[in-house]
Amino acid sequence: MFNTLILFLAAKPDLVIGFAAETTDVENNAEEKLNNKNCDWIIANDVSNKEIGFDSDFNEVTIHYKDKDIKKEKLAYKKKSEISDEIVDRIIDQLN
Repeated sequence: MFNTLILFLAAKPDLVIGFAAETTDVENNAEEKLNNKNCDWIIANDVSNKEIGFDSDFNEVTIHYKDKDIKKEKLAYKKKSEISDEIVDRIIDQLN
């Protein structure tokens, strides 16, 4: 008697977003992660900057896109809640 193993693989989501908290060479490391992790977007920030990031209510990020027809976008220094609102708006636009 044989047992059968059935494996179901999930399809890739419509949009895969990665995050890159970098301390050096932020732009190049973000681009490398974008390609190596098979993401559609990488949202990168420089966590070595004490004015933004982990211990701050403020941040500054750059969105890198796999689709090179879309230029990378810098979301300048502002409250994290505002950054997240802008990211959500872009996600909604992408999925609609």
